[in-house]
Amino acid sequence: MRLDRKDFDRLKEGTKCWEIRLNDEKRKGIRVGDEIVFMRRPELEDRLPMIVEEKQLYSDVQRLLDRVPLKEIAPAEMTEVEWIQSFLSHYRPEELVQYGIVAFKVKKA
Repeated sequence: MRLDRKDFDRLKEGTKCWEIRLNDEKRKGIRVGDEIVFMRRPELEDRLPMIVEEKQLYSDVQRLLDRVPLKEIAPAEMTEVEWIQSFLSHYRPEELVQYGIVAFKVKKA
């Protein structure tokens, strides 16, 4: 999975332990115990293998944030509203309705 530089670095440092995505066909097949290799954008040369510890499904962002602490998803300086706006900017509303949201809790491989 591709990640921007900040999110990649936070996963590597251990300050971020959840990766949140659209639960599309690519993500539906990922199971607890599987390895995900994260690649840092833009060059995609830095790779970070992580193991899926938990996989949770949500119908909307607010339900996700009711269960997963913001500090485990977003940078410390980002507010909940800012994170929601950022997340929603990546997906069309009809995609969120069709697929839902998946949260992967990961640890270093």
